[in-house]
Amino acid sequence: MMRMTFDICVIGGGSGGFGAACAAARQGARVVLIEAFRGLGGTSAWAGVNNYEPVAGATGLPEEIYSRLSVIPKAVVLQRRRARYHPDRPWGWFDIADETDYRLSLSRRSGVPITFEPDCLDRVLQDMLRETGRCNLRLQTRFIDLDCTDGRIRSVSVNSPSGHTDIQADVFIDATAGIHVARAAGCRTAIGLEGMDVYDEPTAPEQGGLALNNASLCYRVSPLRGGQPSHIQPLPEGVDLDRIRPVTSIRTYPNGDLNMNPLHMMSGKDAYELDREAYAEARKRVLAHWHILQTRYDFDRWRLTWISPMLGIREGHRLVGRYVLTEHDLNAGLSAQTHPDIIALADHSVDFHGARPSRELNGPYGVPFRCLLSEEVENLLVACRGASFSSIAASSCRLSRTMMVLGQAAGTAAAMFGSQIQRFKPDILRAQLRKDGVALDLKTGYLDAMPGVTPITRPRG
Repeated sequence: MMRMTFDICVIGGGSGGFGAACAAARQGARVVLIEAFRGLGGTSAWAGVNNYEPVAGATGLPEEIYSRLSVIPKAVVLQRRRARYHPDRPWGWFDIADETDYRLSLSRRSGVPITFEPDCLDRVLQDMLRETGRCNLRLQTRFIDLDCTDGRIRSVSVNSPSGHTDIQADVFIDATAGIHVARAAGCRTAIGLEGMDVYDEPTAPEQGGLALNNASLCYRVSPLRGGQPSHIQPLPEGVDLDRIRPVTSIRTYPNGDLNMNPLHMMSGKDAYELDREAYAEARKRVLAHWHILQTRYDFDRWRLTWISPMLGIREGHRLVGRYVLTEHDLNAGLSAQTHPDIIALADHSVDFHGARPSRELNGPYGVPFRCLLSEEVENLLVACRGASFSSIAASSCRLSRTMMVLGQAAGTAAAMFGSQIQRFKPDILRAQLRKDGVALDLKTGYLDAMPGVTPITRPRG
């Protein structure tokens, strides 16, 4: 077994993991980033969620990525609403906007989405890591096990096509979809919806349970050209059409293709219980979903060109860390929160995609750094949707760009404080994040509070 030593080891190359690795390396730390897939970007790229929903606070690294994508032809576009959901037309559709100002995406209430090409995103993320000169990127490498003694992770074992490697580090950052490192280390975790007795959240049910946010398998369609004949997707065997709800979030790619996100295709509980069989079942439902859109909703002049290789999971295991973000934080908003260690803003709705009622928030709230810290393991941070959130809070703050900002905070703090991460200094950390472009106030991170920036508020035409 090969052995390697770094200052910081990041496991998981999605939005949070990239943010952590890039920030730590830019701060001068020697970093290794472990990713099981063949590219970076996680759900944003390879689960087909090739768009960034509008959200407050998505500055810092996410804004830099947009700037880099903008100079690549047909790599990224802002979106303007084309159609809202309607009982006779079960989709919301966003088309390409003329505007290019990134700040227009910084509000759930009045902002706009961003759509990008996933391979371009992957290329930009890898370029940014390479440019640091201090990040060892190991793709197609999977976390296997760890050595955790006396409340510290000593090393993790990973496996790649070239064999096993034992990695030692001062700090470990878990950015895996299922927080596999935190769970293997014995950290306290939760899954599913908490009952009223846990955090006394206003909309929590009396009894909790395994109610998870819906899962999606996104796909891509292209318009037929000229005299190309229509091709209606055959129905797969074993799918009940009456159970397929064609509710779809549609985004337009820079080249005019459509990104199709079937929002009610599979419940989170089904995805969790099906486990490794979930993708195959979701793929069958996607083919039926596309058949319905072609035969009932006038999409017969489009053809299916790509199905994402990953299932888009919105909710799984979550850390129960030093602080748990709850619905109380969301309702209080940034102005009423008293946490000294807020390191990210967010304002997305409480959204379970039909699994439970959704609702919009009044404005942005802050996420404390302590949500990334484990109680049990002193040199472990969690920087992904599995950080220390209640289920209700996670349904709001789980967006990719918010996770990237949390990752940026985790990597920055790990590089600055090292093995003393549990005794981080909030003022010093926040000052560095501000210096690196992270918005921690409304005027710099929230479109509705920005002077001189006019939101896109009307449909095209």
